[in-house]
Amino acid sequence: MAARKKIVFIINPISGVGKKNTIPPLIEKHLDHTSFEYEIKYTEYRGHGRELAHALKDAVNVIVAVGGDGSVNEIGSALIGSKCALAIIPCGSGNGLARHAQIPLKFSQAIQRINQFEVQKIDTGKVNDHYFLGTCGFGFDAHVAQKFDEHPKRGFITYIKLVLREFKKYQPSTFDIHVNGQAFQKTAFMCSVANSSEFGNGFTISPLSDLQDGKFELIFLKDFPWHRAPGLARRIFNRTVHRSKLFESVVFENGAELKLAGSESTSLHVDGEPAGSSNIFQIQILPQSLNLL
Repeated sequence: MAARKKIVFIINPISGVGKKNTIPPLIEKHLDHTSFEYEIKYTEYRGHGRELAHALKDAVNVIVAVGGDGSVNEIGSALIGSKCALAIIPCGSGNGLARHAQIPLKFSQAIQRINQFEVQKIDTGKVNDHYFLGTCGFGFDAHVAQKFDEHPKRGFITYIKLVLREFKKYQPSTFDIHVNGQAFQKTAFMCSVANSSEFGNGFTISPLSDLQDGKFELIFLKDFPWHRAPGLARRIFNRTVHRSKLFESVVFENGAELKLAGSESTSLHVDGEPAGSSNIFQIQILPQSLNLL
């Protein structure tokens, strides 16, 4: 009889909307105990998930990120290049990578997906010193990510309120861009790099992105007047934003460099989490570098 696989669930007890107490009984009920022996650990501070995953990755077969996009990024980035697979039980406010990968949002179904143990290799990325699994960005998306992180309340409603509030204040940035052997300048309201299709909650910024094609999409949204926002939002949520006249994209596979025109710096986000600021961004693609269940 084959030995059971070792699996560790790393639970962020403060992400999402307070559902973490329901997770351990569901694991006990729905996990296939003939295939897995499991352990549960809880994060205690930002960055702890990454530390735990680094320490465990060579000793276990699967590490499950139980939380939102920040938890998924912390744990997943620690597993890049290792044999240990990442699984996700999504319970954050956005769940961008999980939604793209069609991981069920219902906890019991997410656990049952783990039982199937179907591993796919996905691409990941690096921007300066930060790894990302789904998206990173340097424009309005990064600005809102910073404000959202500072806000005492989580959830989709808070995010939308911040988008509406900050829209009127935000000044688009101008970037000098080197990609695919070409150099050009672009002023954009939003400037993002997409490995997956969405930020979360159906907010789809790159409908054609593929986690396994070895390519990223450099996405620009032109600056636009307020009256264009409802139509653009409709396209974003029905996955047709790439057909908007406000949308531009460049597909690349050999990296890219973006530098702010001028001496100022701008915010950066990785997978929706603020990651400081800079005036230059070096993008690398790491093909087939992470095992995902």
